Amino acid sequence: MSGAEDSAPIPPAVVDIAIGWHVRHASGLIGDDEQARLAHWLAEHPDHARVWQRLQCMGEHLHGGTPHLAPAVARSVLQRLPDLERRKALRLLSLALVGGSSLYLGRNLLHDATFPADYHTAVGERREVRLTDGTLLQLNTDSAVDIRFDDASRRILLRRGEIHIATGRDPAGRPFRVEARDGTLVPVGTRFTVSQLDDGTLLGVSEGAVDVLRSGHGNTRRVEAGQQLAFGGQADDRLQPLDESRQAWTDGMISAENRRLDDLLAELARHHRGHLGCTAAAGELRITGTWPLHDSDPSEAILASLERHLPIRVQRLTRYWVKVETR
Repeated sequence: MSGAEDSAPIPPAVVDIAIGWHVRHASGLIGDDEQARLAHWLAEHPDHARVWQRLQCMGEHLHGGTPHLAPAVARSVLQRLPDLERRKALRLLSLALVGGSSLYLGRNLLHDATFPADYHTAVGERREVRLTDGTLLQLNTDSAVDIRFDDASRRILLRRGEIHIATGRDPAGRPFRVEARDGTLVPVGTRFTVSQLDDGTLLGVSEGAVDVLRSGHGNTRRVEAGQQLAFGGQADDRLQPLDESRQAWTDGMISAENRRLDDLLAELARHHRGHLGCTAAAGELRITGTWPLHDSDPSEAILASLERHLPIRVQRLTRYWVKVETR
């Protein structure tokens, strides 16, 4: 296998399948027929063998030489969640505490362990970085970026998550760009936030302006201070007034102003280790308030507050699987 092939990105669907096989293999519940199917799957494509090897190596690295997930943990989760979708069960299992350390087998860590980002944050972590040109970069929970500064340009590559940028004045006058999944952003002396969401990218501008060159579009669109634009994916691609509550994380807070509960919980879920969701009826409720993000997992305190102020109850299958429903 060439070096280029070995370093090439692995398709997310292949990673998901490999994690499933890894969990079954570690649980001790895998039979001879499944073992044969696993061997066949590994031989089907070089990517299958590559991702399997990386999962094994990551387990060894995180577990002091032990290449497998603890069998008791794998078995208990698989047996307790027979009716849940495989992907949800794997997301829960990937956060299980094994041998006193957190073994996260999810796609993001697999990718980061193999191709580390220049700056990244874990779930529940926030980080602030001053770049060489004076730009202030803040990373929200579970975010990752690469920095590409050279003599001709300054580029930030947003791999995932959410960042806030206050651009610095570059003595060399190099152009500044943020390259996101759904387009390229060119700030004009500004402060702004970029969020890569499941259904698109959200840009919010606090000061100055940002020119947006959307992927697949030839035209440039300017977003002024006090505006936000959701674009790409399933986004509506229209300018709206800036929702400043969505930028409260830069001050270590989560904020809501007559906000739908499902929208608030979607933001809180990014700070929660595991699954956090709600029923449709609970999601329609509205709430106003502000809560601190000082803890590494602030969801427990915030959920307790919501339970006191709204007609809801919080159901916990485990600490990693939480659902909010109406009372």
